[in-house]
Amino acid sequence: MAITRRSVVSTPHSDSADTPRKTGWQVRSSVADAVRVAVEEGAARSQNEFVERALVEALRDLRRRRVFSAYAAAALDDAFMDDMQAVSASYDPTSGDGLGSRE
Repeated sequence: MAITRRSVVSTPHSDSADTPRKTGWQVRSSVADAVRVAVEEGAARSQNEFVERALVEALRDLRRRRVFSAYAAAALDDAFMDDMQAVSASYDPTSGDGLGSRE
């Protein structure tokens, strides 16, 4: 079975093609108990919803760290930075278009 990359959904089950699937993950008893208590206290409508939200948040954080790491690597690449500065400089003549004079 091929794994496809898809962005993490912003809300649980917002995509009708992205149906729930039972997983075989295990967590420590203390974690399961804490999730149950959090749901009983109103943190989510169900344990499934609580866990899914936590996983989506962790996946977003992972993606954010990957993107920032790529930015940091690009900033160390002299050729890339030269290209970016050239692109930025090419927009300099148009940066004031449509603003009118400030007299």
